[in-house]
Parts: sequence; C-alpha cells; structure tokens
Amino acid sequence: MILIPHCKSYKLRNIPICDEGFEDIVLDRIEGHVVGIQVLTSRGEAGRGIVLVDKNGKICANNDDDIVTVQMANTTSFAPSVNGSSQRRSSSVRSSSSTMSSTNQIVDTISNELLIQYGLMAIGALLILKLIFTALNMIILFALPVIHLYASANCPSNDTFDAKKELKRVMRGAHLPEEHQPKGLFEKGLAKLTSSITTEIATSLGYEIRINDYFVAKMASVKVPVTGYEYYWIGMFDRWRYMGQREIPTNT
Repeated sequence: MILIPHCKSYKLRNIPICDEGFEDIVLDRIEGHVVGIQVLTSRGEAGRGIVLVDKNGKICANNDDDIVTVQMANTTSFAPSVNGSSQRRSSSVRSSSSTMSSTNQIVDTISNELLIQYGLMAIGALLILKLIFTALNMIILFALPVIHLYASANCPSNDTFDAKKELKRVMRGAHLPEEHQPKGLFEKGLAKLTSSITTEIATSLGYEIRINDYFVAKMASVKVPVTGYEYYWIGMFDRWRYMGQREIPTNT
C-alpha cells in the first residue's frame, strides 16, 4: 500500500500529492492507480480525478492523460475522513432522493385515492338522485289517477253553491286573516248583521252568477254591479273556497 502524507502544501515537482483540494484519495483496485478524486457524481457512484501514483509506484506528472474516471465501488480510500464525508454526502444525497421519491409516490397515491373516492361519491350521488326521481315519477304516475278519480267523485254540484250565503261570509270578513276578523261576541254579531243587510241590499238590485266546469273542479263567479266587484270561488272536494275578487271595469 502506498501512503500519501496529509498536508496542505506537500508537492513533488509541482505535482499535488496530498488530499488538500480532493474529494477523496483512493486506490483503483482495477488499474492499480492512486487517484485524487476531484468530482463525484450526485449519487457518489463514480468519481473523476487525476492519477497521483501509477500502478508501478511512480508519481505522475499533472497532465491531461492522468485524468481518469473510476467506479467508487472498485476503490479503497486513503483518506478515511474525507471519504467518510463523501460517503455521508453521497448517502445524504441518496437518502434525500429516496425521501423525495417516496414523498412523490405517497402524494401521487393519495391524489389517486382522493380522485377515485370523489368519483365514486359522484357516481353514488347520481344513482341516488336517479332513484329518487324514478320513485317520484312512479308515485306521481300512480297518484294522479287516484287523485283525479277522488276529485271527480267529490266535485260539488252547481246547486250547492249559495251565492248570497257566500257573499255574506265575504262581507263579514270570514276569509280575512285572523288578526283582521271581528273579536268578541258583540263585534261578531254586529259584523254578521251588517254583512247580511249589505248583501241583501246589493243583491236586490241585481247580480250575475256563472259556474264553469273544469273536469275535477268548478269555478263560480258572482258579479255585483252595486259593489263594483266580481267575486270568485273554486269548488273542489265537496267544498266552495273563496279565491278573491276583482273590480268590475267601468266601461261594462
């Protein structure tokens, strides 16, 4: 084994033969040269440097022919501290690369799993909505004939509509919200009496009744020229329900 002294300025014929300025000083076991490694690859697998001592034990001159590339796996280091630093650096680079690769793989895996999960959730939501709409369509499909038959069978007849009775209910405010209706027995009695008198006077001067049939329901209207309004009711499910009123145009 050829030992190279460790020093900062030891040279022979202006040729550096110490480890100052080198990444490592190694013995190439394949060629038998002692090489001062100047550049290492990022993974530390190969190194490029100059031949310090050839296989015959001769110290080499510093020229381009002495620059060689060696595989670090086929070498033995003469500078443990430097080599250890290089190995630690190479190990750190490999570890960092491995960690980054593992992190990227984990991120890719998580992203793929999230995409798959969201895709399955979207498909599930679409299936649920489809089932809901299908169920609603089925319910409507079966319910409509039943509702139609029930409404047709319970549609009130024309003779059950009492125009004066319905007008009295409107006049006394029976269709108004509860807070606007008369309170107490006295107010209710007075409102009932007033509505009866008003209705009798208004209808005594003439009124017009129209009832239109719409299959499962009927629409009744009462025009009272004295009040200037036309009143509307809808007959459905054995009842007449007040719908509202509109002002009679003055030109008619």
